[in-house]
Amino acid sequence: MKRTHLFPLPLLLFLSALLATSMVSCDTTPRERKELASRELEKLDEKANAAATKTKDELKEAGRALSRQRAERKLREARGPVAGKQSQMERELLGDYRNLSQVSPDSLRDAYVYFMQQVRARKDVWTSEDWDYANSIYKRLNDREKALHDDIILRHATKIRALQAEYVALENRADLKDYQRIKKEQAGQ
Repeated sequence: MKRTHLFPLPLLLFLSALLATSMVSCDTTPRERKELASRELEKLDEKANAAATKTKDELKEAGRALSRQRAERKLREARGPVAGKQSQMERELLGDYRNLSQVSPDSLRDAYVYFMQQVRARKDVWTSEDWDYANSIYKRLNDREKALHDDIILRHATKIRALQAEYVALENRADLKDYQRIKKEQAGQ
């Protein structure tokens, strides 16, 4: 969430009141200065309340968008995989490494490299459903890595970790784009 002010609100209120009282000429009475300071504080209170209301509204809107995103994901999960789509995605994303149980510790790095090349090439056109299939494949790939972990040489393990981090970043970016799409649709309603 963006921070809109450099200073905390109580400090701004105090400085504004101090500034308002210091700008009053020496020809005013203490009562007039109090009234002026009171009016200025009331204005600041109104602005603070308006900002708080706006923030609450934005928070509610974000909550609705996240709820809708979760509901769409649950709906996709309830529908289950489309016949043939999982095997098609495995062919596209894993190529010759489709049969993960036969991937050796020496070739697991290459399987991750191939997988990430395919993800990078397709990420901009994928739907949320496509990402669901990719996540499923990614989890299976990670399960294989866990099974072979003790037999993978360090430089391959390091490369695999870097590719895993890249995948998570790309997937989070896709989730953010989906969230922004939902917010845009809600704003249009």
